[in-house]
Amino acid sequence: MSKTFKIGIFGLATNEQNTLGSIFKLATSRPRQYSVVGPPERATAEIILVDVDDADALNEWRSFDVHNKIPVVNVTKTVPAEGAGKTYLRRPLTLKRVLETLDKVTIEAYKFVPGKIGDEEMPDEAADNTRQSLEQVPRSGIKALVVDDSLPVRKSMEIQLGLYGMEIDFAETGEEALEYIQKDTVYDIIFLDLMLPGIDGYKVCKEIKSHKLSKNTPVVMLTGKGSRFDKLRGTMAGANVYLTKPVEQEKLKEVINEYIPSQASA
Repeated sequence: MSKTFKIGIFGLATNEQNTLGSIFKLATSRPRQYSVVGPPERATAEIILVDVDDADALNEWRSFDVHNKIPVVNVTKTVPAEGAGKTYLRRPLTLKRVLETLDKVTIEAYKFVPGKIGDEEMPDEAADNTRQSLEQVPRSGIKALVVDDSLPVRKSMEIQLGLYGMEIDFAETGEEALEYIQKDTVYDIIFLDLMLPGIDGYKVCKEIKSHKLSKNTPVVMLTGKGSRFDKLRGTMAGANVYLTKPVEQEKLKEVINEYIPSQASA
């Protein structure tokens, strides 16, 4: 899954704007891309760059911000010591600084992580950068259990659910999942793979739904199978919803918003 984020600019010298354009062209092969919109379209932007070293640009942005609440990156030569809580991009503008800063905003503000659950694992460097950004996400108090024997799926779920500030337990087998349940651990949502070594997902789901503390917990079946029979069997086992892998990020978001409504506005 790829997406191009629109960037609005207040201030910045012509050479810096040209630098941004060059950086964005070099990054067109990435799943997360950026493009600059002109002044008339700044209200449609998803990220705003403000030259906070330019008083006129800063004042113009303040007037704009009254009616357009868009995530802001402050461009400056010197990041102030009291800059906590704000996002800064330090001059000079380099490819690494620009992309890392903008990527961080897309993760924190828009919960955007390229790829699908069940796809191949993202490169280590990209995963590390994403996890560093997730450390800044406030904890939501939501607790999830992910049951899947695939390491790439578990890592992807760690990132995707981490965007919502969830606390996550992981199990590689059905037996391990049931150990969590039998310890009377209370979960707000459970993601359960169908094809597991040992006890399969159907049997695990039935056990979850028969336990006193987890019988009302939403169970999301994750599987590579997508036939009507499989979905019917999953429903009969007590699954609340059935997602076919690789799971698209938007589909996962819809499920979270449906079964954990408090996360819809997170």
